[in-house]
Amino acid sequence: MTMIKNFYGLPLYILRRPFEGFYRLKHGQEGRISTALFNFFLLWISVSFMSQYASITVATPFPLAHNSLADGASLFGLLVLWSIANWSVTSLTEGEGKFKEIFIANCYAMTPLVLTIIPATLFSHALTNTEGAFFFMIITVAIVWFVLLVYVGMVSVQGYTAGKALVTVFLTFVAMLIIVFLGTLLIVLIQQMYSFGMSVYTELMYR
Repeated sequence: MTMIKNFYGLPLYILRRPFEGFYRLKHGQEGRISTALFNFFLLWISVSFMSQYASITVATPFPLAHNSLADGASLFGLLVLWSIANWSVTSLTEGEGKFKEIFIANCYAMTPLVLTIIPATLFSHALTNTEGAFFFMIITVAIVWFVLLVYVGMVSVQGYTAGKALVTVFLTFVAMLIIVFLGTLLIVLIQQMYSFGMSVYTELMYR
């Protein structure tokens, strides 16, 4: 029990006292990459479980066509993209947080989703068609709680005021769009260079 508390105690503490919890993460050096990755793994399992086993009253699952690895890759891609964009913006706006602290804080903020999705999925099988709204209400509350924890984590880790944190959220979304655009542009450029190289190689081979 003590080992579990030491390993997963801070994410659970953040649910009850987010400002104190994130302060401990930042200034008490209590945040752990291992715990953060474990929490992300739990979220991945939870999302895949919901996608495959949610009741037909709230979803139309296709277990045979579902790809859990795609779920994990998408979630991790969004997590890394948000963390990089946020770190880039906060580095320019006098933020105090390091990339590692931002990543850990985002993963710890996932705890409401981790604790809610699987129970809500199981609960969906006890609902009728007219009661499906209860499932979506539970999931919505968990998502809002997650978003609020991400926001509080930014305020605490970066040492921002509430207003500055809101501006930073907006700028982070802008930075994400820029990163995606530049990444897409780079991929297209690499593909064109590869096609050109193959064309030159083919032409030389037939001469």
